[in-house]
Amino acid sequence: MPNVIIGPVGFCFGVERAVERVKELLREGKNVLTDGDIVHNKNVMNHLKELGLMVEEDVGFKDTIFVVRAHGLPPKVLSEISKKYQIIDLTCPIVLNVFKLAEKLRADGFKIIAYGNPHHAEMIALKGHVEDAIITKMPVRIEPGKWAIMSQTTSSKDGYEQFVKSMKTLNPDAEFSICNTICNVTIEREDIAKKFGEMCDLTIVIGGKNSSNTKKLYEIALEKKGNAVHVEDIEELKGLISVNSKLSEILSNPNSKIGILSGTSTSNNDVNNIVKYILEKYGGRELFMAELEKLNNTVKEEQVNFEQLEDRSEPSFEELLNESEKAMEQNRVGKGRIVEGIVTEVTPTGLTVDFGWKGTGVVPLEELYKELSEYKVGQKILVRIEKFNEEEGTAILSEKKPMQRKIMEDILNAFKEGKTVTGRILERIKGGYRVLIENVVEAFLPGSESNLKEGEELPREKMHFAVINFEQRGRKTNVVVSRKRLFQKLIEEFFQTKKQGDVIEGIVETIDERGAFVKIGGVLTGFLPNGEVSYNSSVKASDVLTAGKVMRFQIKELDPEKRRITLSLKALMPDPWENVTKKFQVGQQVSGIVTSIKPFGFFAKIDDGIEGLVPISEIFWGKPGKITDVVAVGDAVKLQILEIVPEKRRIVLSYKSVEGNPWDKVEQKYPEGSIATGKVIKVLPNGVIVELEPNVTGFCNISEICWNFVDKIEDVIKEGDIVKFQILSIDKDNKKIRVSIRKAKENPWEKFAKSHKEGDTVTAKIIKAVDKGYIGLCEGVEVYIPKTQVYDNLNIDDEVTGKIIKLEPQKDIYKIIVSPKAYEDENALKSAKSTEETNIAKVTMEGKLENATESKEPEPGTAKD
Repeated sequence: MPNVIIGPVGFCFGVERAVERVKELLREGKNVLTDGDIVHNKNVMNHLKELGLMVEEDVGFKDTIFVVRAHGLPPKVLSEISKKYQIIDLTCPIVLNVFKLAEKLRADGFKIIAYGNPHHAEMIALKGHVEDAIITKMPVRIEPGKWAIMSQTTSSKDGYEQFVKSMKTLNPDAEFSICNTICNVTIEREDIAKKFGEMCDLTIVIGGKNSSNTKKLYEIALEKKGNAVHVEDIEELKGLISVNSKLSEILSNPNSKIGILSGTSTSNNDVNNIVKYILEKYGGRELFMAELEKLNNTVKEEQVNFEQLEDRSEPSFEELLNESEKAMEQNRVGKGRIVEGIVTEVTPTGLTVDFGWKGTGVVPLEELYKELSEYKVGQKILVRIEKFNEEEGTAILSEKKPMQRKIMEDILNAFKEGKTVTGRILERIKGGYRVLIENVVEAFLPGSESNLKEGEELPREKMHFAVINFEQRGRKTNVVVSRKRLFQKLIEEFFQTKKQGDVIEGIVETIDERGAFVKIGGVLTGFLPNGEVSYNSSVKASDVLTAGKVMRFQIKELDPEKRRITLSLKALMPDPWENVTKKFQVGQQVSGIVTSIKPFGFFAKIDDGIEGLVPISEIFWGKPGKITDVVAVGDAVKLQILEIVPEKRRIVLSYKSVEGNPWDKVEQKYPEGSIATGKVIKVLPNGVIVELEPNVTGFCNISEICWNFVDKIEDVIKEGDIVKFQILSIDKDNKKIRVSIRKAKENPWEKFAKSHKEGDTVTAKIIKAVDKGYIGLCEGVEVYIPKTQVYDNLNIDDEVTGKIIKLEPQKDIYKIIVSPKAYEDENALKSAKSTEETNIAKVTMEGKLENATESKEPEPGTAKD
């Protein structure tokens, strides 16, 4: 009979909490709705649906409760849902702490990259908390800076460690903070899966097919010996056994070692059904992992010596002694007892505590009395034992339960003395909100006292409250708190004690195109205009501030009546204009960055907070053109200082002085007759202006644009065209250059004249009709066809053939006249002559035939005339 070893199985704490809470609500007859699988296990989900759970339905029932799954939801999505339904947030405390950690790291200036599946619900929720987070399973290149590497809580530990290593190799210039946020339960089960894969003949991994952590356990176990199966329930296992003879052989082998473990989303019921089936069908011994390791003392070696196991049907004296000691230990540290523990590890998801038990004590985040950052390894704390999990060797502990009486006394004193208490808003309920004071005592916050707007996202951070009612009814205490009254008091104190010029601290809330809104003291909002961000006018709030960042500001304006506060950041900086004349002098050449372009010039930043104007007269040497053709915003430019007026915060700069007058060397660079290239920058009725280089232009007359006649310039050339041209003349004194575009090309008239003479036959395409004839295009040149030289009217695009009757040179071109009539007459004459010759030949032939007929002898037997 095989040895069946039971590893860690069943729900993890977060999943169990969510499932049990949903069952509780459904059994109370509540309408419960959620947006997906509460747990990635079809059997569990089918059971919850049978109880009445609605999934992804748009229900119209009143008092419907929407439960947030253990994976969490993006805040914006949660806010939209809260407008329609009452919400109970069942986000796993460990997952919720990952979100908080990501937000805090982002606020501290770290960019977030998370190792996980971007389509997984937990990662989608994380992206909602930190919108610019990168979610990926593949290493990626990132920009240099501060980066925090986190993980999906159900990710593989080995995969995460390899990912971190690859990211460091791929991005040597980045600064990394490594935050392993994988759930300890996930890590523990991966270790067992690896162990089972090495020592077992078969590993059965039980869990949903869409559960990422279950699939990973299967892959880990499969890596070792290759003998592992992943099943959802007993029916699937039976089906596999029926078609897989090897599987049946292993289960039937009395020496086989069968390891069984499950994902954290698998119920104990599914596991028990499979274990019971194997034991009943194949026999065997059931051993728990912890028991097996204890008997063989092989925990560190990660292997089990099965050959040394004895038949445990009759317990030995040593075993009975161990059981007795175990019972005494459980009695000393039993459920509900308050014990002292020592913190052995602080993780992003809570504390690991040694409280005198052989297993591991875990204090989840929601059971801590203080902020996680306040705990240190070695610290002693009082905890109450909430739950044991013998199979996993863990105990769930609570630190806040022993503190309940003390906190209740503190709340009563705060109510009597008008002091405040601290707590967090847990969820929105009918009429207001449920609040947890000091992480221990629940209180009610009426909506009218919340200072929250309808539909506003619930704040997650710890905050102060005023206690406005404390009433004890038997064993139950009713605590009512208010934010509104506390805010009113704090606001009054602020405007009574603060004045213009005071320096305060605030948290950047939101940033828009006008500036930034800053939360002051958690109750007031101040406004930081873009003009008060920096002495550099081009710098905006969005350039230097980050939402969530804590910063110091100076109060620029204070209006108690309107409760208006205007803040300044630049007032805390040294004024760069105070020492401007020590750093800059007239005539000095400086480097600048173009910050803005105006019709009258452009502004350039030459130092932090120092901008100067370059007037249009100091940009161009010749006639002013388009400034944007010379510079663009963001360009680096060389400038010369012409004037400094510190008291008016004015500096006048010159661009053209540094560039030098380009007309000084224009004759050497562009000698007459040379060919150059330029850009057409202006089309005029009588020609075009071309730019040879900045501030140097030339004019091309309409007659010099094309070798053929130009009717409309726009038909042959446009602004922006790059053209070649010949320099015709340079007038340096008047800054004028005449150019010819056509002379930079071969003269088609000369080419035509070389290959043709008067009398030649040519073909032309009609392109234009004129008063006394037509213009045709023939081999790239224009020819004239008089109306007197055609028999029929011609149309545009007609092709006609004619004879050249005039080929006469005129300056750079030729006058060419073509006559279709001459061509047609010549052809007609040839045709007539050919016809006449044909007729003569015919007459001659007929005469010869007639003569031949007359001289013919009569036939024999015929009479003669």
